[in-house]
This record gives sequence, structure tokens and C-alpha cells, in this order.
Amino acid sequence: MVAIIEVGLTKFGKRKESVLDLAAEASVDIIRKHYDEIDFVVVSNSYSGEFNSISGINNLLTTYLSIDSVPSVRVDNTSGSGGTALLIAKTIIESGLAKRVLVVGVEKMSEKNTKHVTSIIASLLPREERDVGLTLPSLAGLMAKEYVSRYNAKREGIAMVAVKNHRNGSMNPYAHIQKEVSLDEVLRSPMIAEPLTLYEFTPISDGAAAILLTKDEEAESFTKKPVYIKGTKISSDTSNISSREDILSLRAVRNSGKIIKEKVDFAELHDMATILEIVEAEELGLLKKGEGWKAYIEGDTDIDGEIPINTSGGLNSKGHPIGASGIAQAVECFLQIRGDAGQRQVKEHRLGLSLSMAGFGNSVSVIIYGDEP
Repeated sequence: MVAIIEVGLTKFGKRKESVLDLAAEASVDIIRKHYDEIDFVVVSNSYSGEFNSISGINNLLTTYLSIDSVPSVRVDNTSGSGGTALLIAKTIIESGLAKRVLVVGVEKMSEKNTKHVTSIIASLLPREERDVGLTLPSLAGLMAKEYVSRYNAKREGIAMVAVKNHRNGSMNPYAHIQKEVSLDEVLRSPMIAEPLTLYEFTPISDGAAAILLTKDEEAESFTKKPVYIKGTKISSDTSNISSREDILSLRAVRNSGKIIKEKVDFAELHDMATILEIVEAEELGLLKKGEGWKAYIEGDTDIDGEIPINTSGGLNSKGHPIGASGIAQAVECFLQIRGDAGQRQVKEHRLGLSLSMAGFGNSVSVIIYGDEP
């Protein structure tokens, strides 16, 4: 088992800094404090070639941070890169290859226009599906239509995900969007992929997050309040979305969710679109199948609700710099379990969960965090 002993985070949003500057901003304080103790670096980054015209970002970053002799790797699993990077870092420590691993997630996306960003991200889909116009937003729209039709769900129940997440994001100083929105504002905002509107999708963001991992038995020598990674599981599904039997069935989410052995107190989920948060929560067993939308109307997923979801604001409000998102989820879980989340602090915070997803359920990592080994 491993533990998180330090974290770092930049503000997400449209940033003028370079991708390396952002990565350094998130990790430099950790490096200053533990300069001689870090013996491996894992960089979560998907699109530095496409967005920033650089390759080998992991080696460029260690040189930039003056830790040139520390070995490093880059992890690219599209929007699931962060969760995958954590799994790899955990494995590196447990294998004995390293004692302390710095994990840095970073992406700088805002210099490209929305059409170009959407096209780059859609490249994770098979060519045949892209050629007929499928993108991740359009898939989310199809999922929402089917969900409303099959379960007779109220449209407002889906939109309330955005209302809740923007409210949470307004209390997060690192969030891209720090503004509450009303249900009416969500429903009346521009249509992106019918029936989903602008406020129901994540913005295009820049940002970085970092965590330092060590063996669990050494954790308390670094901090009085380590947060332990109690379990990880990664699962995959076909990238051919059109060949899946049911667009509402995210098999990789369901399979990775099998790691959940007891009730979690809160969860950070992959809400690239509002409907995904609901379907993921149902597939994980956090909400009842086909009735998850009701929990948002009734406030069950609020910070003071029965099962708080995306207290950080989620990707929907906090933002989604792709390589950084899964690491930022771990940062939020770290803060919540330590009781350091400020206005966003949940009452029960012994056990937390994050879900990092590539594509439209192509690959899914679920990570369980706890206040004890």
C-alpha cells in the first residue's frame, strides 16, 4: 500500500503560462521540500504534441525542475491519464523500484479553438465513427436522450448536476469557473449536443496538479495526516462505441467499481458532461439504476447530502486540463480526508473515491482513498 504525503495544484482556467511552467507551479514546493527524496517522476499528459508541439515532456520537465537525474515516464491514456498514472506510480513503489514517486498531471489546451480541441480529442474514436460525425459531446447527447426516454427522467434532474457542480466550484479557489448558475440558466444556455447545453459540458482548461507518494509504513514520518490509497482497479471496454450493446452501459466503470467493498463517504467522478456523472454513479452503485437523476433534485449529492459527488466542482466547473484532471481528483480526496477542504468540506470523510475515465468509458480507473491503511 502507498500513501499521499504532499499535494500541489494550480488554478485551472485559461492560463498564459507554458505547459512546463504550469507543471512546475504545481510541483515546485513539493520538490523544494523533498528534493533529495524523490526517486521517480510520472507525468500524466495526453496532448503536449498536439497542443504544445513538444515531445518527451517527462524528460523536459525533470530538466526544467533541476532533477535531471531522476528517472521519469509519461503516461498518456487520454482523459483517463491521471488515474492510470496513479496506478503506475503505486505499482512502481510496491515493486521496490522507487521509494517516493512524484506524479505530475498537466495539460495546456486553451491556445487552440474549440473546434480544433474537439477534433483532437475525438481522435481517440475509431476513424469510421469520426467520419460520420461522432464526437464525445455528441455521444453524451445521445446518452442523455436515451436516459430520459428509458427511465422517464426529468430533464431538470440532469441539468441539476451542473447547478450543483458550479455551486461547488464557486467555493474552490482553483476552479476554472467560480460562479454559481441557476437551473434556468443551465437549461437556457446555448445547445451543444441536444438535449445538453453549454453549462453541462466542461470548459477547455489549462492547469496542473501534483502529488507525492511513498510507502504507507513511512508516511507518518513525513506528515501527521497521510492519506492512504487503499485500492486501485483499471478496466477497459471497446473503443467502438457503436458496437456496444447499450449506450447507457459503461462496462469498464462497472468492472472497476467492483473494488468498492464498503460505503464511500464522497466521490470525484468524470463529469465531462452532466449525464456521465449520473450514469457513472449508477454503474458504481452510488445511486440507484435509472433513478440517479432524482438524487440531484433532492440534494442527495450536495456537499451536505447523503453521498457528496464532485465537491471540487468536478470537470464541469473546476475544468478539465486533460492530463491534470485525474491527479486533481486525488488532490481533492486528499484535502477532504484530511479535513482541509474549507467551505467544501464534507461531514463524513473517512473514505473517498475517484473515477478517471478515458474516452467514453474506453478505459476507467477507480481509486479508493482512506484515512488509515
